[in-house]
Amino acid sequence: AVVSTQSTGELDTDGIWCCLPGSFPENYEIKTTHPDPRKQKLTISYPGAMLNVMVFKHFTNDQYHDLEDPKTLSYSIKSENSIFFEVDGPYLAMILPAAKEEGKKLKKRYAVFNFDGSLAELKGFELKRRGEL
Repeated sequence: AVVSTQSTGELDTDGIWCCLPGSFPENYEIKTTHPDPRKQKLTISYPGAMLNVMVFKHFTNDQYHDLEDPKTLSYSIKSENSIFFEVDGPYLAMILPAAKEEGKKLKKRYAVFNFDGSLAELKGFELKRRGEL
């Protein structure tokens, strides 16, 4: 069980959301010896990098076929993986409404708020004239 969740983020392949503890490393900074000062630091998203490594290791299609010659139907075989995570956030909160009827599933309806209280993302809601949901 997650005891003190402090960071809500979106792992964006197709709107996968998760909550991570505040102590979880968010970004990792790598220092380089590049002569250009703008390229001496590289920051990577730790959760995104770890997910991408795991997906690459376990879900890469090592028998992806590319048609090389349509006449002879010769193919080349290569490894292919088109699943890549990017991390959006962190956010203050994500609000998911309850279903109106028991047993009914919700279809992509949520509101996401930044730490300053502003609305970061809104999906599946109707906005009224005065800005009400």
